[in-house]
Amino acid sequence: MRFAVPYLTFYIATTTATATASAFQSFASKIQRQRGRRRHNYLGQGGGFSSSCFVDNNDNNRRSRTASGHSYNQWYMNIGQSGDGKEDVEDDDNDDTDDDDDYMDDVNLEDWRNFRKRLVESSDSTGSGSPNSSGSSTSSSSSSATTHEDLLILDNPEDKASPPDATKTTKRFKSVSKANEELLKTQSEVLHAEGLWAHESSVAEVGGLLLRMPLEVEIYRNKDQLTVGKELNVRLEIDGMESNSKPLLSSSSTGALDKNPDLSFSLTAAQTLLWYKKTQSLIDDEMSEIVGLADERGQINSLQLGSKATEMLGLYLDNRQSWQEVCLVAERNVWNGDALTYVLNRPMAFRLNENLARLVLFGAFKNAMNDGKVSVSQMNLLTKFLRAFEQSCGVYIGGPDGMDDKAVLLHGISDLEGAEEIAPGTRIYRGGLDAAIAGVLQGKYKPLDFRFVVGCHKYKSGELERELQNCKHQPVACSRALALKQCIQLPKPLWHEVMELCGGELREISRLELLKRDDIQD
Repeated sequence: MRFAVPYLTFYIATTTATATASAFQSFASKIQRQRGRRRHNYLGQGGGFSSSCFVDNNDNNRRSRTASGHSYNQWYMNIGQSGDGKEDVEDDDNDDTDDDDDYMDDVNLEDWRNFRKRLVESSDSTGSGSPNSSGSSTSSSSSSATTHEDLLILDNPEDKASPPDATKTTKRFKSVSKANEELLKTQSEVLHAEGLWAHESSVAEVGGLLLRMPLEVEIYRNKDQLTVGKELNVRLEIDGMESNSKPLLSSSSTGALDKNPDLSFSLTAAQTLLWYKKTQSLIDDEMSEIVGLADERGQINSLQLGSKATEMLGLYLDNRQSWQEVCLVAERNVWNGDALTYVLNRPMAFRLNENLARLVLFGAFKNAMNDGKVSVSQMNLLTKFLRAFEQSCGVYIGGPDGMDDKAVLLHGISDLEGAEEIAPGTRIYRGGLDAAIAGVLQGKYKPLDFRFVVGCHKYKSGELERELQNCKHQPVACSRALALKQCIQLPKPLWHEVMELCGGELREISRLELLKRDDIQD
């Protein structure tokens, strides 16, 4: 089915949507029967939904985003309802036991992650083409519906319980950087064989990622809550009134579009470019005003700053401190709001010397307390550690908290003695240092199979949730290969790689951010 909108054409393909939505609904219904809505720790164990999917939640003002603008919470609660909107309370087991007391075992958690991977791959094959050399897309289908990038909308109006990603297909490329993939293959054939995938999520789940958003995105998404956002709303409204009198595409442009599919017009790209540039202009204007208040010594009297300027300066400085961080969510307690993440893309060193080895093994605090002296057993450990990792070792700054503590060892080796999985089904592990050293010395493992992280981000009492609501981060579900791969001279930075794998608006934001840099060949 096809219908026209001024200057754009949307193509509706209901068949594929019905199949995808049906598969997603069937799997999630199985989860609901096994788990029950009252279970809170599915997310804490690396699941795909927040606790609000299983317990009553009155937070109706949640602004977490998904690819379609809806939350998984809304979709999940609809699964148990029939077509007439009445809740289906029938006991699926036809017995006297309460299904809410069932639990999700590790096997089902792994099945859930594999299902999401297949769903993303299905989205690739049904709703997107492959990138060509010019960066635009072409479709394997003969239908003209897929020649317009990001305009393929899959919709089944009768399927009310379809998840967000099933009702709207966002184009995701399986490969966004061949050079990155070739580098990954040299580092770990296992991770390379598993493949890379990522998609937006509505919540921060253990084993997933948090992407620090650019300041333009933070202000735009949270503009209704910020003082500086009021000015942005005014600018966007003025631009909207001006654009209503102008066609989105000229007649000559639309003619060229029909003749050459490679010139496909992306509505997502146009919309993103509009608000991004408006927000960027606002930031430049506000920061110029603040800089203009500096005296001859370059100092600014804080009493001269109004509320809007103070807010703008705080947002700017906070964003610069965590610019384009990619963080692995390692812990999250849905009861008290505590969480812990590790920054993955802040490399400290790729080779070891004795001082760095002491820092990694014993921590800065312990070294200072003992005046650098170590026991005989510690010296033996230090010697073996240097033998194993001196020539090649991935050491990263994981965040500002716990910098004085010894490093945390991250890897993907399930049978490493002393290692623990951060959450069932993630296949991401912490610990097992002694076995790692022995395995490298024996040639069983490679040094770059492991990552040493010094420091972390610690969140207390809902701090992370508040930052998500303020649009500082974008939660992303991903393959473990993205979380475990080494960030060693990546041709395309990890932040951009994940953003482009997610597709849609995130891909366009990544491209706009790349325009600010001249040190990266996209």
